[in-house]
Amino acid sequence: MRALTQDDNAVEQAIAWAVRLQMHGPVPDTVQALRQWRDADASHEQAWQRIASMGAQLSSLPPEASRSTLDASLARRRQRRNALKILAVAGFAGSATWIAIDTADYSTGTGQRLTVQLDDGSMLTLNSGTSVNVRFDGARRLLTVLHGEIAVTTGSDLLHRPFWVMTAEARMQALGTRFTVRHLDSQLTRLSVQEHAVQLHAAHGDTPVLAQTGDTMLTDGQRIWRDTQLHEDPAAWLDGVIAAREMPLGQLVAELARHRPGLLRCDPEIAHLPVSGVFQLDDPERALRVLLQTQPIVAVYRTRFWVTLKKA
Repeated sequence: MRALTQDDNAVEQAIAWAVRLQMHGPVPDTVQALRQWRDADASHEQAWQRIASMGAQLSSLPPEASRSTLDASLARRRQRRNALKILAVAGFAGSATWIAIDTADYSTGTGQRLTVQLDDGSMLTLNSGTSVNVRFDGARRLLTVLHGEIAVTTGSDLLHRPFWVMTAEARMQALGTRFTVRHLDSQLTRLSVQEHAVQLHAAHGDTPVLAQTGDTMLTDGQRIWRDTQLHEDPAAWLDGVIAAREMPLGQLVAELARHRPGLLRCDPEIAHLPVSGVFQLDDPERALRVLLQTQPIVAVYRTRFWVTLKKA
């Protein structure tokens, strides 16, 4: 067995930092300590970026599973490529979310939701796996959704500054309103308006669209269109539920997976099955039991953190 190089040690330390963030969340002291470690040596920053670029999104596994998996791999091999391989095959969600957790003003991990009151009195709620930056200045109020899903109730601003929300695909101006914005990994942004109106601009489009109460709109950065395939209440997650209406099973499973530690997958053979009902986000295991009792499916457990639903 070859001796560990400086690069190997840096990668192992980067993995340890990643697990620490997963275990304790992006608390300020941890984020600051990580920043100091990254700045201390060029090899540290290279190792961190290497982990991030290969999709080191540790929220796909619970902390104890992440740590034990990585420890076992490193103990057996003590080689960088094996540690990175573990990170890759575990099905982590991608570098964008991981880097966002490191840099965002507000963020949530798997199964977490967070509500904060902003400086202007507006209320911001983050769904599971969400990262948001907040920038208020003398000219405007701006939220940038790096990843995930938010709900906003705008406050009355004494300075009369416009309130904007941005994603990679869209710019949205709130017009005295309550609304939700969803920006995941599909290169789409979804806007749903619960009260009043929001002016929606595609990032690379010309003509904005005024979305009003009850409207749900989609944009890919070029076009804007109404979501006619909506199988859920877009704001139900604020009450801690998925309110499904003839939702394809694969879509429902993907939603539950955002709130459940580990890997939860649906076999394509059963992904089309329609499901209706109300499912508790804080108890995804109960939701799984309901699905197993009401649908012609079985659950295949590789571990309790890696589950695939298949045809019975």
